[in-house]
Amino acid sequence: MQDRMRILQQRIDDLAQQLDAMKKEQQDQAARAAAAPAAPAAAATGAGAEAPSTAKAGAKPATTEDKFDKFLKGFYGTLDTSLDFTTKGIDQTSAYHWSYANPLDPSSGFVRGGNKGTAVGRVGYILAMSSNGSNIGYRGSHTIPKTNIDFIYQVSTSIDMAAAPGLQDTWTKSSNTVQGAIGLGDTFLGFRSKTWGTLKFGEQFSPYKSSTDRLNPFNGQLGGYNTIIGNTGGDNRVEFGTRFDHAIIYNSPVIKGVSVDLMFAPGQNVTYNNVTTPLGSPDCTGGNSPGSGNLFNNCDDGGFGDAWSADVKFEKGGLYLTAAWELHRGVNRNSDGIGSNSPYYNYLVATNSPLIDFGTYNAFAAEYPGAAAVSSPPYLTDIASEYAFKYGGQYRFPFGLAIDALYEHMFRSVPAALEFQNERERYGTWLALEQDLNEGADQIAIGWAHAGRTPGDPAGQHNYNPLEQAAGDNEANSYTFSFKHKLDKQLTVYFDAAETVNDGNAHYDIGAGGHGIKTDCHDGTNIVFTDYSSAGPTTWGGCHEVGFSTGVDYKF
Repeated sequence: MQDRMRILQQRIDDLAQQLDAMKKEQQDQAARAAAAPAAPAAAATGAGAEAPSTAKAGAKPATTEDKFDKFLKGFYGTLDTSLDFTTKGIDQTSAYHWSYANPLDPSSGFVRGGNKGTAVGRVGYILAMSSNGSNIGYRGSHTIPKTNIDFIYQVSTSIDMAAAPGLQDTWTKSSNTVQGAIGLGDTFLGFRSKTWGTLKFGEQFSPYKSSTDRLNPFNGQLGGYNTIIGNTGGDNRVEFGTRFDHAIIYNSPVIKGVSVDLMFAPGQNVTYNNVTTPLGSPDCTGGNSPGSGNLFNNCDDGGFGDAWSADVKFEKGGLYLTAAWELHRGVNRNSDGIGSNSPYYNYLVATNSPLIDFGTYNAFAAEYPGAAAVSSPPYLTDIASEYAFKYGGQYRFPFGLAIDALYEHMFRSVPAALEFQNERERYGTWLALEQDLNEGADQIAIGWAHAGRTPGDPAGQHNYNPLEQAAGDNEANSYTFSFKHKLDKQLTVYFDAAETVNDGNAHYDIGAGGHGIKTDCHDGTNIVFTDYSSAGPTTWGGCHEVGFSTGVDYKF
């Protein structure tokens, strides 16, 4: 026992000596660090004093690897590509000339003339590859010293996964916006506070759109609700669901489930009728470049001035409710007169109506006499504010079923004399069901959108029928089905089918507002002057588009 005690005491003495040596070494290291010069830190800042430390007392200094990981977390994106098999479903025998029995008397009754001919080009099923909402971006924040306010920033770019980047330039749409360029997407600078909310400045989607995105399970697919919801003209553009240049947006904090969003986007246009490209923007505010669709070289195909948008939202448990409103000031639609097949438009031209812009047309005719012989003049006073409101909601049950419902009404404050061609004012509805299966790995969704009748029609359709217009035969219904399977949290494969059934004069598409390639009611006409207009493409009312699409979506 004594021997064991002696050995134990010896080990204790050895440990004490080792501890004393370690303590002395730490003291020597501290002394050397205190004696080291501060010159390297001063040189790193480019100033004559040591750089101030931003590390908190007692905090572990961030390593280079930690900083790099934090930097990588700022990147985000969506990569989505699909194969589509779609048809325009155009009735090729329905185009006839129409006029009044007495061209100078609108009350004399309608007379149908001969057939105009069949559709041009491929209007049946066609296979295409489409890139849908693909984008890459970077976002981050920086805390402003001595405040509880963060400076925030985001830079985004829209990319095409199926074709080379470039300008959008077809006979139905032209744009100076370059697909694939940095800044095409929600791009902004701003400030954020937990107390008062967020204020952002830049290119952004309006609250009118973002407030109901969650009600659309077909975002980016064929047949999303943007086929009709927010789409006043029944074509490829979604006027009340667009991204705005130079937008100022305020997002409030959530208080007891309630929040509000406000937007103001100055028109930045130097003309009284918004007929030129806004300052600082590549395209007209309405979404096209000047002269798009072979029109006159200006912004009279939907260009507008200032815009306002707002929403209020409430969320509690599985319930989400929202109401939204948006206004576009002074929307210029003078080009709605070009290519009109309305007998009443012909009556206005024949009687030298002050509603018709003969000055612009005569100048055009003097420069291009051959083209003017088969074209028609625009309107002069078709400039009016447009606004819309919608309200709807979603309820998600614990067993994975979600019900989405929405009502929308759009208005155009057009002069009474032009009400006969007002296609922008109508109501629309949306209903969708989403069912999650296999613990969320699969989802089945169905949707139905309806467009109500409009008070008038510009009669740009090749087969415009005034009798159908008088009967209000320009409603439309769109139906969508989709199946999605998540391979993991980021990667999804999907299949969807869509169908839009247009009444006689209606011409809504499938794919507007998110899908890369739209299937619309234009045939393959690609000459500049046709159908007594300079509008180029030929639109066929009453088309019946059907499409099938399968693709893959990856988010990071």
